[in-house]
Amino acid sequence: MKPLDPKLLRHASAARRYMLLTAGLGLGMVALTVLQARGLARLLGHAREAAGGHGRALLWLGGVWLLRAALAGLQEWTGKRSAHRVIAQLRAGLLARLASGPERERASAGGVAQVELATRGLDALQPYLEGYVPQLLLTALATPALLVCVWRADPVSAALMAGSLPLIPLFMVLVGRFTREATARQLASMQQLSARVVDLITGLATLRALGRHRGVAAQVLRLSEAHARTTLQALRRAFLSSFVLELITTLSIASVAVGIGLRLLDGAMPLETGLFVLLLAPEVYAPLRQVGALFHASAEGAEAAAQAIARLEAPEPVRGTLAAPPLTCGTLELREVSVATRDAGRCAPEGLSFVLPLGQGRILGLRGESGAGKSTAVAAVLGLLPPTRGGIFLRPEGAAALPLGSLDLTTYWAQLAWLPQRLHLEPGTVRESVCRGRAIPASALSAAAEATGFDAVVARLPEGWDTKLGRDGQGLSLGQRQRLALTRVLAGDERLLLLDEPTAHLDEGSEQRVLEALKRRARRGTTLLLVSHRARTLEIADEVLTLPAHAASPAPLAEAA
Repeated sequence: MKPLDPKLLRHASAARRYMLLTAGLGLGMVALTVLQARGLARLLGHAREAAGGHGRALLWLGGVWLLRAALAGLQEWTGKRSAHRVIAQLRAGLLARLASGPERERASAGGVAQVELATRGLDALQPYLEGYVPQLLLTALATPALLVCVWRADPVSAALMAGSLPLIPLFMVLVGRFTREATARQLASMQQLSARVVDLITGLATLRALGRHRGVAAQVLRLSEAHARTTLQALRRAFLSSFVLELITTLSIASVAVGIGLRLLDGAMPLETGLFVLLLAPEVYAPLRQVGALFHASAEGAEAAAQAIARLEAPEPVRGTLAAPPLTCGTLELREVSVATRDAGRCAPEGLSFVLPLGQGRILGLRGESGAGKSTAVAAVLGLLPPTRGGIFLRPEGAAALPLGSLDLTTYWAQLAWLPQRLHLEPGTVRESVCRGRAIPASALSAAAEATGFDAVVARLPEGWDTKLGRDGQGLSLGQRQRLALTRVLAGDERLLLLDEPTAHLDEGSEQRVLEALKRRARRGTTLLLVSHRARTLEIADEVLTLPAHAASPAPLAEAA
């Protein structure tokens, strides 16, 4: 992100008002700084005069000091308030973008990184707005103004300051390049760690039942250690860069002080002028020095803001206009589909191809290790992730193949049902969570609940189907939420079902019951694309494709699941 990105001002109106107020307060503080230095220099330069003549001067200096402190406190107070408003506006815009249309489904398919960015990532923007931005504006206003004041009093000292000042931003740029890379790695490791921890907590019961919880815990431990290493690297660079900036500033002020001292000894400079320049010298360098120190404290938030702005300004995906053909006949074809991951040099899946007949009750299974791209393949079939290479086509019976990107996804989604790996249940009644706005007859709802075993769960709820659930199904266990999601899929009459780990969080008896229901649904002509780690779940598939764990690709675009 730039030191002060104009895009931030465009996406957050509170930032524009904040900049104007900060500029006004900065100019006031510059004027008070010059008055304070002038008054103190005059007082010390005439210290030998009668003490009674200094009372008014001391009162005047005290008033200037109090007024300057009041402006500094006002700037800090407005900085906190404005920072909260800017963060709230960015978060609202980001959440509105994620909650609209396909972006909402992309957020569901993309994992926890989106949530991490909208919550903790933007919270880290607080130091950037409270400290770095005001100090940056103060530097742009105060440094030139103070330098002009020094030049009018002593051109030689002004020339020394003007020659040494460019060294500070030069070293800031050199150090900032390394800091930016370390900060980006720190934010990425934080998002990856958060996603893994959420996965572990969500599927802990299933992992314990399968005896695989120890392996996942070891992965989380490795990720946390990697995050700690990247954080320490960022801190180490911040400390070193701060030391470099302090050293340059100290040497620059010392060179000015030495020159003034020699001229005072020779009688070539009045004492009052020398004191005035000496008092202003630290103030000339202080804004730049503070900018360098605050840059590292705000780097993580600035990186998160840059990502949020990039998402807000990302062009809307090009949507097709052709109505999707009926999914009761024809084929769904994937031709050498590859989707690049966020890890440079990888694709997951890589070169995936299959032809899935529609309307014939075929069940296609996808299996592979974590990270092989199974969930990403499902997201690509949904039209949520465009393939990096290859293509996805719907071929109506006796007609030419239609690229998925040319179709109106609304008409396509209306004919399919998707069970994601991570369930997102909106607040509402049980009936609303299952129907999701569809007009489902009571008989079909009861049959689907009986097929998944959810009828026993409903019978134990205090108000049955009208029981209200909290966010993400609060009030139900993980296994009960999974049965609710399966009931939602089986209650409709969609002809294509995309199921990602449908038997997760289910015991052996419930799993067998669900698999029987899926086989009955397939016998009615519904096509199933089934993703699972469990061999028992994949036994019902007519064909099983195994995705390789690692593959090479040059361009990082999407996140493999």
